[in-house]
Amino acid sequence: MQPILQIDSRACQTCARCVARQVCKPRAIVQLEPGDLPIVDATRCRSCMACIPACPFGAVRRADRERLAPAV
Repeated sequence: MQPILQIDSRACQTCARCVARQVCKPRAIVQLEPGDLPIVDATRCRSCMACIPACPFGAVRRADRERLAPAV
């Protein structure tokens, strides 16, 4: 399953208390280790888009609208 949302590696600040993760009710935004780039678990995401405006850095984006640069 293709994720509906993606995390932009250029914009994400890998916050210790990620607001986008906090507002995600199905817990679809996961971070494997502290300091790692969060990812969107497509099997959990309900496409509510609540995480998009929650991120103060604009790092959460619709995957079908934007091509995100790979992590460098």
